[in-house]
Amino acid sequence: MRDSVRIVMEETGCDEGQAVLALESCNYVISKSISKIFDLLKDIIVVKSKFYTFGNHLYGMISIIVDINHNRHLRTKALVTYNPTTYEIDLSQNWYEYEKRLYTARLISGSIPDVSLDIESKVVTEILDEYKQSFFSAVKEKNIMEIADIMEDILREPLRTHAVNFEILLEELNLSQFKKISDRNLPQQMELEFNEYNLNFTEPLTIDVIPISGNSPSIKAKALLPGDEIHVLINDGRDIAQYLSGLLGGRDVYRPVAIPSKIQEIIKSKNRLVIIVRLAAGVIGRAIVNENEEIKILYLVRRKIFVNRLLLRFYLLFSKFFEIIKQ
Repeated sequence: MRDSVRIVMEETGCDEGQAVLALESCNYVISKSISKIFDLLKDIIVVKSKFYTFGNHLYGMISIIVDINHNRHLRTKALVTYNPTTYEIDLSQNWYEYEKRLYTARLISGSIPDVSLDIESKVVTEILDEYKQSFFSAVKEKNIMEIADIMEDILREPLRTHAVNFEILLEELNLSQFKKISDRNLPQQMELEFNEYNLNFTEPLTIDVIPISGNSPSIKAKALLPGDEIHVLINDGRDIAQYLSGLLGGRDVYRPVAIPSKIQEIIKSKNRLVIIVRLAAGVIGRAIVNENEEIKILYLVRRKIFVNRLLLRFYLLFSKFFEIIKQ
């Protein structure tokens, strides 16, 4: 009996009580007991989580699988994306379906592969180092709030945000359930849809933007014409605008990025101008500026009136000369 218990413990890594239970349920047949132990012990915990950040409008999913009997990390997978529908993922679905969603979401527009991989690496490093004791303790106690706090501490710096909002759900597995499905069975087709933000609009989608101003070469807003090209920053807090900003190159993970855009229309209203720029097919940007505001220009269309063209060229040359003097 004692030798049988020792063999089962060595082969499976279980404790003495668990080995005795497996042997008793299998009439002390060691080979059957070793197989049975994997079905009896629910030592595998899947931490399923989704998050969104404040300020830079990022969304994500993280799956962390650990063996709480041995405080052992088994697998971590992460997704960081601009796509807001990611946060609608149902955490109550079984762990395999959840991981399928995570994998396939990586193939959809808006995902940020390099940041996702960096997050995976940082999570694994931190929960096996600085947060090892507190993380495994929180998982064993099913302390969701503590897990969320640990995850926020880990992700706040790489995501460059002051706060990360988490939703977390734990799922218990036995070793047989976990080993039954391997990574290679995860699908490689897109399963998520983006119906809520379908971009096939009959009317163009309008997004608030801000023209880059005050840098040379620049001209006053009232001198701009349709066809001129300027730099704009997307300044619209809606999820769809932030999602499109990422797709159009209007920001990276850390900061907004100016987008070169052609002016489509200029509407005058008192001493203000409404500048409409074309961002993409079906997407336009709208900026309201003072007519005397200096706007940085990339390209000027050919002016029909010679004097206007001459004055504009003189103005640009003078701006460059003034910049050289300042330096």
